[in-house]
Amino acid sequence: MNKVIIVGGGTAGIIAAAYAKANYGEKVQVTLIYDHLNPNIGVGESLTPSIQMFLRDMDIKQEELIRNTNALVKTGLKFKNWLNDGTSFYHGFTYLDILEDKMNNRAAYEIAFGKYDLDTMFSNYSFENNLIPDFNIEKDAATSFHIDANLFSKFIEEKFKKRLKIIDDKVIDVIIDEEKNIIKEIVLEKNGKINADIYIDASGFARVLIKRLKNKWIDKTDWLPINKFIAQPIPTVHTTYEPYTTAEASDHGWILKVPIQHRWGTGYLYSSEFTTDDEALSEFSKWTKNNFNKSLNVGKILTFKSGYWEDQWVGNCVATGLASGFAEPLEATNILHTILQMNEFFGTFNYKIYETDRVKYNSKQRIMYKNIYEYIRFCYTNKRDDTGFWNYMANNIPQEVKYLNEKIENDYVNYFDLYGNVFTYLNFTCVGFGLKKPNKDKIKKILCDRGLLQKAKDEAYELRRIKTERNKNLVIHKKYIEDVLTNKI
Repeated sequence: MNKVIIVGGGTAGIIAAAYAKANYGEKVQVTLIYDHLNPNIGVGESLTPSIQMFLRDMDIKQEELIRNTNALVKTGLKFKNWLNDGTSFYHGFTYLDILEDKMNNRAAYEIAFGKYDLDTMFSNYSFENNLIPDFNIEKDAATSFHIDANLFSKFIEEKFKKRLKIIDDKVIDVIIDEEKNIIKEIVLEKNGKINADIYIDASGFARVLIKRLKNKWIDKTDWLPINKFIAQPIPTVHTTYEPYTTAEASDHGWILKVPIQHRWGTGYLYSSEFTTDDEALSEFSKWTKNNFNKSLNVGKILTFKSGYWEDQWVGNCVATGLASGFAEPLEATNILHTILQMNEFFGTFNYKIYETDRVKYNSKQRIMYKNIYEYIRFCYTNKRDDTGFWNYMANNIPQEVKYLNEKIENDYVNYFDLYGNVFTYLNFTCVGFGLKKPNKDKIKKILCDRGLLQKAKDEAYELRRIKTERNKNLVIHKKYIEDVLTNKI
């Protein structure tokens, strides 16, 4: 029997274990190893629509997830005060998976004539009124969740624990075949030596397996210098349920606000290069006091480093989740990446390691990371330079992002301008609009010069007609959650 060992009992570890059993059933022995006293770092509560793929693959209904993880529905992200002027804008998930416009002429028309309403994404109307799709009617809307990360891990583990071998232990050594650059076996504190055909490193920032193999770490702190996170859960009784994560710009970084059923998950993201822990704690304390009349009760400050491994699959070891790399929490890409990684790997691996599979897998992962970094760094091109952090972000823009920024300020991007399958031209257009980059007159002239004005107008009006009609199917988020919790749905 083929054997898979997964090290790490957090969100990434249990996702990896679930995919292994879903793909191979009883043909593969899956062993999940983690210290039960320290299973999860407790972050990663804001998800992306990739979670729906995971739920489908695992045959889990979203209502079951909501009941077991204190989840709420998520349809996008709110950027608050990102221009340092008190204003906000939304970046939504796809609401209408129809009317594809690869040239992006429709959005260009909407921007040029002041009619842009997030194109095929959820509308401003839905966010401002805390509305979500009627899931009995809507089949193609992309939605996600805000969850309690610890409850999520326990929920999925409970689903699969009878089919897994779970060991409560910690890795104290990794025996490497230096010539082949593979893991021969790992040594556990209580259970001694253990080996497998494939090892999945889901050990978070510890990266206990992958760091022992010959590989190259791609340091991206020059792109994204944020490296610290102060977490502060705030219990609450919600009067409404916001269907979005909020990222609120602050003097030295930004503040995260994630709603789940009985609390807010909040946190301060900052860079130790530009502010001290005491300064960050002081600023965050003022924010919690002003917004929730709560004082900080902070434990450990989480430290991380932005970057990723050049090869995510080395020899017989695959890294996933935080062990594979991490950009930063903006746009919740870590669990998204974990799901895509494990879906890809277990859809590729077929009891034998082939070099062609490994090379293609690593190539796809590099493209994905490149796409994620370019998008997240683009979100920071807001021309703010009033503090050390924002001055750095304004004056150290990577060349690739500069080129993209120049085009969005003077033209508009389309399908052929961008690579990657995570953030597309629609995402860049939406955030670019929110950051007030496009020049309406220039875009209008481009459409006229290309003879596209009438065509773009017709398509924009048709989109608006469909979206207006579909908005009638939106329902109150809080009512939907209450119906799920009382088993009316």
